[in-house]
Amino acid sequence: MLRVSVLALTLLLAFGCLQALPYYGENLDDDAEFVPLQHQQQPQARTDSPNVREKPFDVDVVTSEVNGGNPAPGVFFQQSFPFFGNDFFNSFGGFGFAGVPREHWWKGPNVCTEKEEDEKALDSKAEATGTEELAPGVSESVDVSPNVFGQFHLSLNSCIEKPNKYVCTRIISQNGKKKTVTITRQCCHGYGRPRNADFATPCEKIEIKDIDATAADMGAKEFVVNAKNTGINELLGSKNVTIFMPVDAAFNSYMDQLQSENNAVEPKADTAMTSLYKRHIVDGEISLYDVKNDQLLQSHQPEQTIRINTFEVPLALGGEPLRFTANCVPIEKHDKLSEQGLVHTMSGIIKPVTKNVMDLIRERPDMSIMRTVLETTKLNELLEGEKPVTIFVPTDDAFDKLEPHLRRALKEGKGCAANILKNHILDLTFCSVASIPGAKTTAYNLLGEPMRFNRSKSAAGKSEISDLVGEQPVVINDIAKITEADIMGTNGVLHVIDTILPTESALPLSTLMQEKNVTIFKQLLEAAGLDEKYDDMDNVTVFAPTDKALQDTKWAQLLAEFPEKLRNNDELIEFLNYHVVKPMTKTCDLSDSTLPTVAGPDVRINLYSTHALFSNVMNRATVNCARLVHFDDESCGSVLHQVDKPLMAPKMNLMQLLESTPMYSKFLELVRAANLTSALANSSDSFTLLVPKNDVFEEVADWEKTLTKDKSELENLVKTHIVNDVVCCAGIIPTNWPFVRSIESLNGVHLRITRERRPKIENAGVTKCDAIATNGIVHEINDIIVPQTRQQQQQRPPQTLYQPHLDTFGDFFF
Repeated sequence: MLRVSVLALTLLLAFGCLQALPYYGENLDDDAEFVPLQHQQQPQARTDSPNVREKPFDVDVVTSEVNGGNPAPGVFFQQSFPFFGNDFFNSFGGFGFAGVPREHWWKGPNVCTEKEEDEKALDSKAEATGTEELAPGVSESVDVSPNVFGQFHLSLNSCIEKPNKYVCTRIISQNGKKKTVTITRQCCHGYGRPRNADFATPCEKIEIKDIDATAADMGAKEFVVNAKNTGINELLGSKNVTIFMPVDAAFNSYMDQLQSENNAVEPKADTAMTSLYKRHIVDGEISLYDVKNDQLLQSHQPEQTIRINTFEVPLALGGEPLRFTANCVPIEKHDKLSEQGLVHTMSGIIKPVTKNVMDLIRERPDMSIMRTVLETTKLNELLEGEKPVTIFVPTDDAFDKLEPHLRRALKEGKGCAANILKNHILDLTFCSVASIPGAKTTAYNLLGEPMRFNRSKSAAGKSEISDLVGEQPVVINDIAKITEADIMGTNGVLHVIDTILPTESALPLSTLMQEKNVTIFKQLLEAAGLDEKYDDMDNVTVFAPTDKALQDTKWAQLLAEFPEKLRNNDELIEFLNYHVVKPMTKTCDLSDSTLPTVAGPDVRINLYSTHALFSNVMNRATVNCARLVHFDDESCGSVLHQVDKPLMAPKMNLMQLLESTPMYSKFLELVRAANLTSALANSSDSFTLLVPKNDVFEEVADWEKTLTKDKSELENLVKTHIVNDVVCCAGIIPTNWPFVRSIESLNGVHLRITRERRPKIENAGVTKCDAIATNGIVHEINDIIVPQTRQQQQQRPPQTLYQPHLDTFGDFFF
């Protein structure tokens, strides 16, 4: 099948039915066997190969307009056969009409070649391990062994193609020395290739104009004219520079702002204007394809740098595959060659940047709370460092929107306040232009959690510039809106948002309960004065009854009618604390056991399987026979499980429970007659009692004589109603042959369990479930279970015994 598929694809390519993608690999000749400098990243590459530039953000197209329609030429294979990748198609080479091979542009005319050699001693550690690091973060393990002459030799070769360059490197390690040979092929000066050209488009002669004409052609002449008026003609006329020019509309708008009385951007003096223009000029011809993401370029203005960022655009959106920014100002056109150097045009002005991100926060009066919390949690040190950061800063008004418990925890820096702040920070520079209209952009914050950015498409008639500068607001996680974007600092960028971004892992417990609609239990905590205490708890598990479970209890009634009676109510405090255990335990770590509560007495955890076939897969949990109906909601230092019944601490053992219940008196007589009272009072064992009520016995004629005349039969009868395990009603599910289940009674009889309208054990239906005792539970049943003979037991089809001790799989709980 695979052979046929490959043959079909080969024929399609050979007859020109499908356009082949650019070809990157081939057998290298002797004078050009190279390894790509992996740090010279490949902007247009979109595969998972080692040579691909690591993109800072995942951008996924989500709009139907983008996904519809015909795919662009050359993209079909990537979309329909992603598992092959570019290398598969490139291995066929390029074909034109009639199958005539087409050569790569860098093998054609007007291509200049530069060769660099570097030799240095090998690091002893690298030599010992045999590992060659090609670029930061990219390494390849190599087996280094001596040849027949006892000399060590290692050679690595590879290549990388960029839109404007073909760079290959050979790294040779021999006898303790490493020699690196790099050969770069690119269009000679005065020659170039059209943007987005295919692999065979040759370098052709281009028209090179002076800086004035080039600026006029690119719509940025106002910048050059005004710059010359400030006396920097010599700088603009010098060779080998790169100029970042604001387009005329952006430049004129900025100049009008400078002339206004409320100008707070920069001074109006001549020296300040000279500084403005120098901030946009750097030495050297800097192609944006050769710049790393987050790379800083030193401008001609001292202590002013330009931070270059690159953001990928989904192929389905069309247009250029990359967007570039300079200090988060979108670059519209780039890499235009003039007589003086390269020109890039932008949709805004590069403003002076003198303060780090933390200092920007300190100088804003509307960010006083954020400043305090950052300093309390020591995260201000991160924002004062040199590594690039992005922070989405909520204003003081945003803090006022918070639920009181969360606001208190944040302001005081308690608990996981640092986690909430980390939910607002990226360890890279994220400019607003990265959020593309018609697509969803994802970046990961310091917690490793995704932040999803959406920007609606521009209304009809809006220009591309107005869209790029952020006229359409960016919304984060469908919660917070960026109200001020791209405020640059020396070490990153700041965005102002109108809402704090919550994360469950950092929420106080009371806030998490509010989020999960556990409202009555939360209100009881507040009424008892325990809410702040619970928020400060660490490493705990809370089994909170649902609102439905609590709505008919006396506590809910008092809460509604006399809430003042609940303040510091000892009984209520004991009730609430009985729902909290240590340590923090998620469902995947639960087992059949007892756990101590904050109130003192233990709660009993039991696990059951609801799978008819896989009875050893435990996917249902109970605590004191209350079923976990929602679970594993993590808050700061705790985990919240919701249960379908309130938990009440048992006060009596099984024997005492029988003695205190008049309707169980006849069964109690049988227990005493069978001498089993000490077993049911034993606190070291756990039992399930199946207790018929008195009226069940009364239906048996002369039941006292009939059931007690033979001592051994009596004991056998009572033991049939005792199971040496805890089997809650939640663990009894409907079953049919051959997947029947049974439990084993104290006398070794297998009792079939199933569920019809109610749980059923052998011939008896359970009329009242799960009366909790300190050493087990009681099920009230509507019939006497008569033990069968051993012969009858053997005639039964094989049954699945209930096995609570087997493995659990918390992810399947329901």
